[in-house]
Amino acid sequence: MFLLWKTFDKLVCAHYFAVMRLYKIMLGVLLCGTLCGAATLPKTLLPARETFEVGLQVAAKEGAKRMASIGNEYLQRLGEIENEMQVNGQFRSLVVIHDERVRFARARVLTERPVENPIELRDAQAMFQVKLLQAQYNNELELVKLADHYVRELAVEREAASKSGATSAMRALDEERDRVIGLAPLRQALEITKVRPPSSAEALINPNLGAEGERVRRPLDIFRPASESLHATLDYNLRASVYEDLSKLKPRRSEGGGTKVRAVDGQVGYVPRIMLSCQHSEVPSGSRLVIEYYSRSITDRARHREAVESVLLPRLDRGESYTVEAKGILLFRSEQISSVQRIGVQRSFSGSEFYGLILHVVDPEGHVLVQRFTPQALEREVSATPPEK
Repeated sequence: MFLLWKTFDKLVCAHYFAVMRLYKIMLGVLLCGTLCGAATLPKTLLPARETFEVGLQVAAKEGAKRMASIGNEYLQRLGEIENEMQVNGQFRSLVVIHDERVRFARARVLTERPVENPIELRDAQAMFQVKLLQAQYNNELELVKLADHYVRELAVEREAASKSGATSAMRALDEERDRVIGLAPLRQALEITKVRPPSSAEALINPNLGAEGERVRRPLDIFRPASESLHATLDYNLRASVYEDLSKLKPRRSEGGGTKVRAVDGQVGYVPRIMLSCQHSEVPSGSRLVIEYYSRSITDRARHREAVESVLLPRLDRGESYTVEAKGILLFRSEQISSVQRIGVQRSFSGSEFYGLILHVVDPEGHVLVQRFTPQALEREVSATPPEK
């Protein structure tokens, strides 16, 4: 039986490598397709475009090679664990490990979260999940850097063409910039690099690790509008976390007539901390950070805009950062647990919970420099004009 499993593994691996060869051919066709429709640029910019195009192909090839290498390491580790299980006579775990080897060799995708058991498989999945996430993040970040450099070269050339009145050259440069920004690999790269991957496997194995600290100050995954220009994406960065203040919640107890009631009532404070970084641009003096606070009803899940806060910002030069400790909002919450004889335990909730934020950086003339929001579902609420306080 064991020899039959080994033979089947070889067949699965052969099938995987055939699929990888086909993937590389398709990748080459896709990359060639992204270069079609390129504008006719001034001769001085042709080396820059060639550098960008070649860089795209090299980055895609090297990225695919790194991802495949990590996958091969995972399969090798599973093989080692499988052998250990056989030596130790752990046949039930042996079957689970073997099935995972076959599944991964076919799909080449890890499960969303590590399994509970066996522990050896859980640890291996978590370790290689982090490796894959970090490799993908670095791959996509390389594409963003390539596009950033090329688009800036286009901007310099366009400024020179504008001064000399070269209309046709300006049009060609605008078309090339739009082509680059619209490339599907670049849009994917911008999406993936919004959030850094976890730095250790322990964060995946035990999601409650450090939960006590995160309950007090937890980071928020923030998103950018789909219509945002590449310049805004590269010029500014916003990070946010929220502090949850439970100090105003008051417990109460009552008992009588065969009924025991435990309840917690009061207001919960949600205070955001927002860091604005100027990566390649500036924030003029007199600009504002406008924060929209959204809540959600615990009973009917309806969303509401609770408040709008406006914070004056100092002038920020390129490369500088500034942290805003906002005032935040207070939301009422009530939780009640009743234990009634012959009926059992009943639980009821009421009030509101924190849902999310929409952030706007607005210059003194009222122009929006950058917008961010969290969670993703708030994208429908993002307006080109931020609300007044």
